[in-house]
Amino acid sequence: MVELIYGAKGTGKTQRIIEKANARVAKAKGNVVFITPVDKYSLDIDKNVRFVVTAEYGIEKACALKAFIKGMIAGNSDIGDVYIDGIARIGDIDPIEFIPMLDEISTRYNVDFTVTLSMAEVPAQLKRYI
Repeated sequence: MVELIYGAKGTGKTQRIIEKANARVAKAKGNVVFITPVDKYSLDIDKNVRFVVTAEYGIEKACALKAFIKGMIAGNSDIGDVYIDGIARIGDIDPIEFIPMLDEISTRYNVDFTVTLSMAEVPAQLKRYI
């Protein structure tokens, strides 16, 4: 499953995804991962959530992020939930192309994704993830 949290800049998307990740870690049967392009919110994330800053790993392309996520899942098959904040700010990732790839990964590896996207209106291709 992929869930999309969207809205214009400054509407509280990051706070919502942080709250979701922190609430999920208490109930999750598997591990929870939070991926973000910046280290700004590390103190807000529960210590039991794996916090990943993409800039530290040189992730700037969609193929690199996809490979990184699949590598984390391969290395830890207990990952059940992945939260990605600011998907469009991670290099040159096109959310319209990338989010359906996350859906494929979700189905294949039984991992749930929650993604934030700064857009006032969601493109038609992504409406099914709301």
